[in-house]
Amino acid sequence: MRIKLNTEDIMRISLFEKMTGADVIDSVADEEKITFVIKEGDIGAAIGKGGENVRNATEKFGRKIDLIEYSDDVKQFIRNIFAPVELEDVWTKKFGDDLVVYLRIHPKLRRAIIGDKGKKIDSAVDLVSRLSGVKNIKVIAGLRKDNKKVAKKEEAPVKAEEVKPEVKPEAEAVKAPEATETQNAE
Repeated sequence: MRIKLNTEDIMRISLFEKMTGADVIDSVADEEKITFVIKEGDIGAAIGKGGENVRNATEKFGRKIDLIEYSDDVKQFIRNIFAPVELEDVWTKKFGDDLVVYLRIHPKLRRAIIGDKGKKIDSAVDLVSRLSGVKNIKVIAGLRKDNKKVAKKEEAPVKAEEVKPEVKPEAEAVKAPEATETQNAE
């Protein structure tokens, strides 16, 4: 992983590390916010007690602060980027030397993932490509079709308590044989 940082990035990362005590791997900034990618396991230190470190950094930098916990596992890192939005599924596919990440999301969450005019997804692609071999992120808005969960009614397994014996009105009730004294003694 080779990241090119300019002087402003280095100064911003250094200041945030001094403020929080957390190790920062990368930082990306725009007019509205600064995103810090925090070393795995240091996210608690970066946030601070009751979010104190984030509030202090927001005041110091004059912009919104986003924190993302890094992970060597690309799928987990993608989940961390989009947290707290829950992704239905994340998988990767390799095309030659290019690695593409696919996200399956609930259709109602599409705007939360893509963002206004694609800003959020573009930012995520930029960030993940800086830190891994991912070249693109594809979003699939739709629920996963799980064949085990979607079974036809006639093929669905029947539970024992659902089976009701067929009772015919003309049938006689059969009594269990009464125990004799010899059976009780045994």
